[in-house]
Amino acid sequence: MANFQTHLNVGIVVSAATTLSLSMAGLIASTQTMSLFTLGVIGSLLPDIDADASKPVNALFSVLGAGLAFAMTLPLTERFLPMELAAIWVGVYLCVRYGFFEIFSRFTVHRGVWHSWLGIAVAVLGTANLARWLWRQPPELAWIAGLVVGIGYLAHLVLDEISSVDLFNVTVKRSSGTALKPFSLGAPRSSLAMAALVAALAWLAPPVPHALLAHLDQDRLPDLDLDRVGGQLQSGVHWAAAQMGDWWQRIARLLDLG
Repeated sequence: MANFQTHLNVGIVVSAATTLSLSMAGLIASTQTMSLFTLGVIGSLLPDIDADASKPVNALFSVLGAGLAFAMTLPLTERFLPMELAAIWVGVYLCVRYGFFEIFSRFTVHRGVWHSWLGIAVAVLGTANLARWLWRQPPELAWIAGLVVGIGYLAHLVLDEISSVDLFNVTVKRSSGTALKPFSLGAPRSSLAMAALVAALAWLAPPVPHALLAHLDQDRLPDLDLDRVGGQLQSGVHWAAAQMGDWWQRIARLLDLG
């Protein structure tokens, strides 16, 4: 299994490539790139939400708690006083950071149902619903946000599967097949609950806009200069890595991880 830093590095590269590709295809505005890039990196770390208690997982829940707290309070700025908003922010953060963390640490098993196709579906649909109904984004952008998170999530699972194979000695570790699976046979109740959650999120999800499907039609994609695309992608990855590296160093110092 790849370690936390490796997943973070791969998440940065994959998310940078995804958001830059979406920008060059004209699907997102330049002002939306950083937000979607951040969502992609978070998605690349989400599968380890069921890991045993550790400093990286604590950091992940801290980031998730702060992100959800802002997502909950920002739409309410015109309805509540500053002190009330602060109380809501703190309440949401504490609920996610300590309440959800305790639930996950007690009732989940690492490489269980969150390391499966069902986990990817929950991540994509959950993000699309949050973006549409909580953050009030248009359906097209909501689905793009879900797609970015899903790609980051999938990159994590693929990396775990690759790490379970020793290519030099041509051996397969016991963990092979536990990261990228349709559902968890070892936890049928959790798999059924996750499947029910997927169905509920799919029912609540906004309709996929025809404009987005049209953009994804290969016949409508413009011809791309591969040299230009490669140069933009390389510079974008370097910029994203520098931004996220600085961000992670700040978080590490704050949590005494460095």
